[in-house]
Amino acid sequence: MIKQSPPFCIQVELTEGCNLACSFCGIAAIRENGANGPEDIRGKNSHPYKFLNWGSALVIAKKIAKAQQDHKWNPRIEMAMHGEPTMNPEYKEITRLFREHLPNTHLQMTTNGGGLLKGDLSQNINNLMEAGLNVLLLDNYEGIKICDRVREQYKGPYPLFEYPLDKKANPHRRRKSTDHDIVVTQDISTASQGNHATVNNHAGAAFPRNESAQGRRCAKVFREMSIRWDGSVAICCNDWPGYYRCGNATGADSLEELWQNAPFRAARKKLYHGERDFGPCNGCDALSYRPGLLPDQKGKEEYDKPTESDIRAIEHALSSGPFTIAVPRPWEQ
Repeated sequence: MIKQSPPFCIQVELTEGCNLACSFCGIAAIRENGANGPEDIRGKNSHPYKFLNWGSALVIAKKIAKAQQDHKWNPRIEMAMHGEPTMNPEYKEITRLFREHLPNTHLQMTTNGGGLLKGDLSQNINNLMEAGLNVLLLDNYEGIKICDRVREQYKGPYPLFEYPLDKKANPHRRRKSTDHDIVVTQDISTASQGNHATVNNHAGAAFPRNESAQGRRCAKVFREMSIRWDGSVAICCNDWPGYYRCGNATGADSLEELWQNAPFRAARKKLYHGERDFGPCNGCDALSYRPGLLPDQKGKEEYDKPTESDIRAIEHALSSGPFTIAVPRPWEQ
C-alpha cells in the first residue's frame, strides 16, 4: 500500500458564503443569493454566512503542527476556499492563532477585500500582516475592485507586488518566514476576462459539467487538503457542496490518518488512472496534473487500479450526501 506524500497545500475555509456573487464562482451552488443587506455590494450575495470559529481553528492549527513534527509535513496554508475570509469577524485573530502555532509555515490569505474596507484600509491591511501573513493575495473582483483601491490608498511598510506582471510575485511560491508580501492581481471580474478567462467548471458548480477531462489525471487529491468551516474535509476545493466526505479535521483522527484514509486512497486510485466517473469528479474539467508529481513527489510510485474495497469506500464517502444542500444551477433546471 502506497503511503501518500504529505500535501503541498492545506486550504482552510474561514467563511462559507461571500459578499459577492460572481458568475464564474461555484459559491452560488451552495448559497442562495440573499436579500439585500448591509454587506451587499451588488444587491445580491450568498448569505447566511457560516464561520470557522476560533476553537475549531485552534484544533486545526495544533493538528497541522503535530503533522509537521511527527510526519514532516510542510504545507502552504491558504485561508480561502468557498467564501470570503474577511467576512469572518475573527479573521485577524485566527490568522494570529495559526502564526503562533505554525511559526515557520507559509501562511496566505486570498480575498476580495470586502472586510478590509470596514474602517481604514491601510490599517486593516497592516494589522493583518502583523498578525502573521506571509502573503495577502488581493483579487480584483467586480463590485469592489480592491486592487485599484489598494494601489491608490495603501500606506504602510509592506511591499506591494503586481501578479502576473511580476513573475516573482507568484502567490504560490513559498516565502521565508520573514517575508510579508501584498500581491495584487490583474482583473478577474468576469468569466471572459483576466485570470478567469479559462476557469474550470468547479465540478459543475460554476459551469455545466462536461467530459473534456475524462481519462485525464487530476493532482488535487495528491497535493492539497481542503478543510471546510466546520472542520469537514472535502475531496478537493472544487467539491463546493461537499459531496465526497473524507472525515473531519476537528475529530479524533490526526491529519496524517485522514490523509491516508480509505476515501482519499480510493479517490487517488481512480484519478491516477483518469477515471472521473464518481461523485463530484464526474464531469469536472479541472486540469491540475503535471508529469512527475503523482502519486509521490518524485513520480516513482504507481497506483494500482481501484479494487472492490476501494469502490465501497467511494460509495461510503458519497452516501451521506453533501455538507451543504446545493442550489440547482440554471443548466440543471
